[in-house]
Amino acid sequence: MEIIKPTRLKKYLKKELGKVQNPQEALDRFVSFFQKYKVKPKLEHEEEDMLLYQYGTYDWTGKGGNYEFNLTRQFEIPNDDEFLQLSLTLYYKPEIIGEIEADNSWSTDFKQLDKWTDHIKSTIGFKKVDGIKPDKIEIELRRT
Repeated sequence: MEIIKPTRLKKYLKKELGKVQNPQEALDRFVSFFQKYKVKPKLEHEEEDMLLYQYGTYDWTGKGGNYEFNLTRQFEIPNDDEFLQLSLTLYYKPEIIGEIEADNSWSTDFKQLDKWTDHIKSTIGFKKVDGIKPDKIEIELRRT
């Protein structure tokens, strides 16, 4: 385990991810990154540093939607009411997916991290893109 500044997480994540070819690789490397790099030595509450999985088809620009497979790490900013979110999003053409209802889950909803990852792998949103290379991958660090 290594402690790093939250503002440097994006750089470290890019390095750890390498060339992601599919959602399974993204999930494995994102969880490994979460376990390897911490933003503080000890958490008082697990909500201070947690993971979110979400997927759905969205059209944010009005130019046609994309199916988004997203993994996000959310952590507290010391002495601030806001959080930082480090997101990894894999984009796919919605035709590959078909109709699908958006879904999400927090790692803190499960007693163990591996139970959360098992849940992700059981979702229709994961299964529909499992083994498929995304059209685009985006990493973003933003305040909530």
